Amino acid sequence: MFREGDTMSGFRFVTTLVGCALLLGVGQVAEAQGCVSAACTGDSVVDHLFTAGSRWRFNVRNCPCEGLFIEAASFTPRGGVARRVLGQASLAEIHVPYLVGTPRFLDLSRDSAGLGRSALPWSADECAGGTRLANDTICLNVEDRGLAWKYLNTSQRGESLSVTMASQLGAYTYINQWEFHDDGSIEPRMGLTGRLARYGGSDAYAPYGRRLNAQSAATPDYGLSHMHNAYYRLDFDIGGAADDAVERMTFQPSSAASPVNPCTTPGACGVNVVTPLLTETAQDFTADAYTSWRIYDKNLLNNDGRTVSYELVPEVEGVWQGQVSTDEPWSQHELWVTRYNACETLAVGNFPPHINAGCTTAKPNVSAMVDGQSVDGQDVVVWYVNRHLHTPRDEDEVNMPIEWMSFMIKPRGFHHRSPLEP
Repeated sequence: MFREGDTMSGFRFVTTLVGCALLLGVGQVAEAQGCVSAACTGDSVVDHLFTAGSRWRFNVRNCPCEGLFIEAASFTPRGGVARRVLGQASLAEIHVPYLVGTPRFLDLSRDSAGLGRSALPWSADECAGGTRLANDTICLNVEDRGLAWKYLNTSQRGESLSVTMASQLGAYTYINQWEFHDDGSIEPRMGLTGRLARYGGSDAYAPYGRRLNAQSAATPDYGLSHMHNAYYRLDFDIGGAADDAVERMTFQPSSAASPVNPCTTPGACGVNVVTPLLTETAQDFTADAYTSWRIYDKNLLNNDGRTVSYELVPEVEGVWQGQVSTDEPWSQHELWVTRYNACETLAVGNFPPHINAGCTTAKPNVSAMVDGQSVDGQDVVVWYVNRHLHTPRDEDEVNMPIEWMSFMIKPRGFHHRSPLEP
């Protein structure tokens, strides 16, 4: 196992280069420029017709800071017409705070050369059955995704098209994957693997992680717990860039009589509540309200006369907030809605050199971007953060099995029936 000597009263760490920053110990990170924005490379057009007759078409590229970058994603159901879903989509930051309080890494911007510049080339075996793009840094694959639906003795299997990039940031390997399913849904996934980077070398660290070496050892080694907060930027262009809007969808218990029940017993009934979001806003996920968000085109209707839309559905293992201070204002919520601005591309560190040099007056983070502009009938950008608490376990050494975190972007009324139906 690669561990090096003690520092700072029993704290053990793995010495690694993260971009230009040398990790010196808890709270000690050498000054570094971090990621520097530059032209994206490896532009490729992905255009795939599934066995079911549906189709995804989009552009993919490798950008220095964001890494895997999706543009102009359109979906066509079998026998239907192509409609735009996303104008742009990418990771916009990865915030990794350790539970001991420091370090608090910004792995996309400040504390690395960027996901794209740190991308690992895929070997032919690693991208088995697929196609390597962007100088072998993106693996494109089409795979069976199991049963798409089943009714009595009839069923249909589904397919998934994925584009994947792996980036090495210090000891950690991030696997950034986007799955485009044949039913029109999209699943952004983040795989966490590589090797543990931070250890505590005394029992004082017991509340902040898990012991990983032998209980009989004279000096303990505690793998330190930390968060992975993956921020996504989703420029929704439902049917085109203009005329989009967003609403919050929740469930609430109800005591009002329903058409079939008096609803006087608590828990017997509940109602769906839809709240339009008319101006730029920050939103919190509420587990007992089954929170999701719908992004729709105000003027484009499906064959049943309803607005076409996509729904962002969290798959949450827990909720968390960062430092309640001016240091991390962007860590206090799960979702933000802003109006499109070409200079607003990163959730944190949104200033040169991490973004275009001409964007000198850009808002520095996603929290500051929420400044009251109307998003009703506008070109809408949704920012969403997916969270994972990594409490190390014995099985994480030496090479960590991949932990996956994901969420769903599903069509809701984008079609008038299942896009897998004739």
